[in-house]
Amino acid sequence: MDGAVLGIDIGGTLIKWVRWSPVSGVLDRGERTTPRSGARAVVSAVAELIGEVPGEAAGVALPGHLSDDLRAVRLLPNLPGEWSGLRFADELESRTGACVRLVNDARAFALAELRLGAARQEDDVLFVTMGTGIGGALALNGRLLRAKGDRVGELGHMICRPGGALCGCGARGCLETVAGGSALVAHVRAGGGRAETPQDVVRAASGADGLERAVLEDAGRAIGLVLGNVVAYSSVSTVVIGGGVAPAFAFMKPAVEAELAARARLVGPVDLRLAHLGSGAGALGAALMAAPHVNRTDGDT
Repeated sequence: MDGAVLGIDIGGTLIKWVRWSPVSGVLDRGERTTPRSGARAVVSAVAELIGEVPGEAAGVALPGHLSDDLRAVRLLPNLPGEWSGLRFADELESRTGACVRLVNDARAFALAELRLGAARQEDDVLFVTMGTGIGGALALNGRLLRAKGDRVGELGHMICRPGGALCGCGARGCLETVAGGSALVAHVRAGGGRAETPQDVVRAASGADGLERAVLEDAGRAIGLVLGNVVAYSSVSTVVIGGGVAPAFAFMKPAVEAELAARARLVGPVDLRLAHLGSGAGALGAALMAAPHVNRTDGDT
C-alpha cells in the first residue's frame, strides 16, 4: 500500500480528507459535509470514511482541546453536541480496526506548512488558521511546540476585547468573537447586511467599500493586536496564515500591518505569508502525524 495513510480534518462545515504516501505524496483527496446533529453522528461519519479509504493508519484533526493521552476530546467549542470526555480515537479504532491518532487541527495545519509548505525553510514560525473559529500553533527551532492535551497556540481564545461577546469557550472578548468566520457573518448581519457564510462577506467586500469591508478591517485590528502580543513574547518574525477563511485576510492585512507597525520598535519587521497548501493543509498534517516514518523521526513534533 506504499505506506499510505489517511488524514482527516474535521471542520465546522466540512470533513476534508487526504490519502498520502511518504513515497508518492498525495494519492487522493475529498470532502463531505460535517454532521451537525451531534458528536455521535460525526464519529459515524468519520468511521465510515476510514472504512472507505484504504490506509495503514488514520490521523484525525479536531478543532479543540484533547485529553492528555491524545485519545479523547476535552473541549470542542464550535461543534454542536456532547464532546467532553468522548474517547474519539478509541471509538474509531473499535469500529474500523484502524490505528488512529488525534491531533489539534491548527497543529496539523502547521505541521503540513512547516514540512511541505510556506514555512518549509523556516525554523521559528507563528501559524494562524482562519476558519469557523481561529486556531494557532508555534514552531521554534524547527519543531512545533506541544504540551498536554495539544493546547499550545490557541490564538482564537486570546482576549482582544475585554468584556466583549461571549465565546464558545466560556470567556468574553476572544479573538474568535471578532475575527472568526462565524463572527464575521454575525457582525455583518448585526449591521444590517446579508451574509450566510464568510465567503459572502468577502465577496461583498470585494465589490464595495461598505459594511463588509469595515467588519473585515475591524477583525484585522483585532488579529494585529493579538499577533503583536505573541510576536513580542516569542520573538518569532514569520507568520503563516491559512484556513478556509484566509481569503478574507486580503481585506484585513492593512489593519494587521498597522497594528504590527505600532510595535515595530520592539518586535522589528514581521513577515506575513499566506499558506501554500490550501484548505487541505489540515488533512495533510493529520496524515503526517499518522505516518509511521514521521512518528519515528519527529517524535511529538
